[in-house]
Amino acid sequence: MLKYLQERVNKATKAFDEKPEEAKNNADGAAQADVLSGKQGRVQELMRKLATKLNKENHAEEGK
Repeated sequence: MLKYLQERVNKATKAFDEKPEEAKNNADGAAQADVLSGKQGRVQELMRKLATKLNKENHAEEGK
């Protein structure tokens, strides 16, 4: 699931990067960049939570 989310963000980022500079540097472009940044932040947060959970589970198993 996380891989799929990251692939979507990457695809959207590449599409944004391919736009002409004037399209990226206007208000709409700034809003799109903010949305992409938010999506990437969400993927990062989900990955951090997953890593934390897996780390806790690994430590619990080691304690058995």
